[in-house]
Amino acid sequence: MVDIRLYIGTLVAVLVFFGLGVLVGIGITREPRAEQLYQRIERQLQRYREETARELKKRDEQIRQLDSELAVLKLKLRANEQFVEKLAPSLVQNSLIFRNIALVLATPDTDGELVARVQAFLEKAGAKIPLSLTLVPEAIQSADSMSWRKVAQGLGIVVGDADDEAVKSGVWKRVALLIRYGDPQNSWQALSKAGWVKINGNTQTPIGSAVLICSGQNQQDIMQGKSVVLPFARALKNVGVRVVVVTSTMTSAEVVALYQTDELPTVDHIDTPLGLLSLVAALIGHQDHYGFGETARRPFPEPEWFVQQKQQ
Repeated sequence: MVDIRLYIGTLVAVLVFFGLGVLVGIGITREPRAEQLYQRIERQLQRYREETARELKKRDEQIRQLDSELAVLKLKLRANEQFVEKLAPSLVQNSLIFRNIALVLATPDTDGELVARVQAFLEKAGAKIPLSLTLVPEAIQSADSMSWRKVAQGLGIVVGDADDEAVKSGVWKRVALLIRYGDPQNSWQALSKAGWVKINGNTQTPIGSAVLICSGQNQQDIMQGKSVVLPFARALKNVGVRVVVVTSTMTSAEVVALYQTDELPTVDHIDTPLGLLSLVAALIGHQDHYGFGETARRPFPEPEWFVQQKQQ
């Protein structure tokens, strides 16, 4: 009689060898297919590499071509700007004669070269620039109610029981009046001592127009414009000072739009010859929103308008 364990051992051995045979057979039959699949993937990757290389070469060639075209356009633009720059003084000659104009810088970081360029062009148009002011919006915005009342008293304002908003409004109006009619008593020192403004020039000369030079790119600049610069511009306008807000081409459109809400004329490309021409036109009375930004209504005034002004 055969032991049952022998049957079981034989059956297990047969199953093991059968399984090994199956695995070996699968490996032998699948190896060529795996190799074919690998070769197919490699060919596809190679085609992809070649196609990518062609596209990159094509893109580089397009970039070189565009750079060349851009360089040519820049040369043409510079030539046009030089032509306008040389012609502009003759167009505006004596247009602003007998006018006293103040330059108001809305930030201490404004480029000094730009301010000098604006002043030089206005003087070529016949204007006098007796006063330049630099506001310090950070100091004004962060001032508490006690500081505002102290400045108001220094300006000769009787504060009494007036609320904070009334005090601020009174300070701006008083400052605007000092610019409009002159400051023989040197009341401006109250603002200088508070660190709110830097004064350069003669504060006693009456001013008829003001060029507000603004800049800014971020939300903080916009908040300071709303709380400091715009109330000052409104106060100047309310006492009869003609205000023109100017910015460079690098200033954000949102900053420019801030000053257009009160129908103040704006020039968003004051760092160009056309911007300087537009500024003179706005100061004479051709008020609009000049520039190349999205908030502008026209790039510059018509040259014929300057000719008509000269004839009149």
